[in-house]
Amino acid sequence: MKMKVYCAMKQEHGVTLIEMLVVVLIIGILGAVAMRTIDATSYQAKFDKTSKEMSEILIGIVGNPAIVSEGRRVSFGYVGDLGQLPENLNELINSSDVNWKGPYVSRQFVEDTTGFKFDEWGNPYLYDPANLILQSTGGGKQNLTMKIADSLVDLFENQISGTITDIYSAPPANFASNIRIKLTVPNNGALIDYEITPRNDGYYEFTPPDYPVPIGYHKMVVSKQYGTGDSLVRWISVTPRSRVIGDFRFASGFHDNLKYVTGSAVTYASVGDTVKNNIGFQVFNSGPDITLDSMIVTRLDTTAFYEQVKWEANVVWNYTHPNRAGVGDIVAFSPNPVIPTNSITRFDIVEFKEHKTALPAAPVAMHGVKIVIKFSDGSVIDFIP
Repeated sequence: MKMKVYCAMKQEHGVTLIEMLVVVLIIGILGAVAMRTIDATSYQAKFDKTSKEMSEILIGIVGNPAIVSEGRRVSFGYVGDLGQLPENLNELINSSDVNWKGPYVSRQFVEDTTGFKFDEWGNPYLYDPANLILQSTGGGKQNLTMKIADSLVDLFENQISGTITDIYSAPPANFASNIRIKLTVPNNGALIDYEITPRNDGYYEFTPPDYPVPIGYHKMVVSKQYGTGDSLVRWISVTPRSRVIGDFRFASGFHDNLKYVTGSAVTYASVGDTVKNNIGFQVFNSGPDITLDSMIVTRLDTTAFYEQVKWEANVVWNYTHPNRAGVGDIVAFSPNPVIPTNSITRFDIVEFKEHKTALPAAPVAMHGVKIVIKFSDGSVIDFIP
C-alpha cells in the first residue's frame, strides 16, 4: 500500500511598500514632535535665563527692595547713589562719577563686560531710559519687556516731611528760625544739600518742585544754630512714589535757654532797712538772642508779694497800688529786656512784703526761701538765695 506524504512548508512574505511608508511616516511624526519639544524647551530655557538677567540689570539700576536693615530698605542701585539713570548699561560696571559706588551688577557680568548687554539669543538689550524700559526681542518670537519704574516722578520727585519738637514735645515757636534742617541727596551725579527751617509749629517738608527727593538712603541733620549747637542725625529710606515721615525730637528744650547761674542768688536790704527782702540773681542765655515780654513766679516757699523787677539795674516792672505781685501773677516788662546769646545778665526782684495790698506792709526776709520763676520765652529757673 502506498502512502502519500505531505510536507507543510512555511510561507514567507516581504515588507510591502505601504508598510514601509507607514513606518517612515511614523518616524517623521515622532521626529517632528521631538524637534518641536526640544525647540520649545530650548526657547523656554533661554527665555528664563534672559528674564533673570534682565531682572539683575534692573536691580543694578534701581536697587533690590528685598535688602533691608532695621526694617528699612537700603538698596537703591545706581539711581540711589547718583540721582540719575545711567545713560547706557556700561555705566553699571564702570563710571568716572565720584559718587559712583558700583559695579551694580553681579561678578559674572563684571567679568564679561560685553556679554551681559546681550540676551540669550545674542541680540542686544534695548535700554530706553526715557521710557523707563529694558527689552529683549526674545529671539524674534515675542518681546520680553520690563519696566524700570512707572514714571520718572516715582524715581526723582518723592517727599519727606515731619515735625521738630523738644524733650517736652513742644514745637520751636519763635525759635524756629534758629533750627536748620539739612537733607543731602544725589542729583545728576553730585551730592547736594537742601537746607530749610521748620515752621513755628515744628512742621517741615521737602517737596517738589523746590526740593524733589530721589529714591535712596539719604542723610538728614537737624541742628540748633545756637548755644551748644545740638544736632540730630538720621538716615531716611525713600522708596519710589513715597511720602516719608521723619519726625525729630531733641533731648533738651527749645524754651529753657535761660539757665540760672549757680551761686549767683543773693538777698539784700533796701537802703535804710535791715531786713533782706530783696533778691538778686543771674541767668545765662544758652540760646539765641532773647527778648523777654514778662515773667511769673510760680512757686515761693513763703507768703510774700513783691513791688518791683529790675534788669541790669533798670526797672522793667513796677507795681501800681494797691496790688503787689505774688505767686501766679504775670508781670509785663517795659522796656523789654534783650539778652544776647551766650551772655549773663542780672535780675532783681525787690521789696517783698507780707501783704498784697496793705499800706504799710512789713518786709519779708527772703534768705533761704525757694523761688521758681518762668520767663515769657518758656525758660524756668529755680534757686534758694
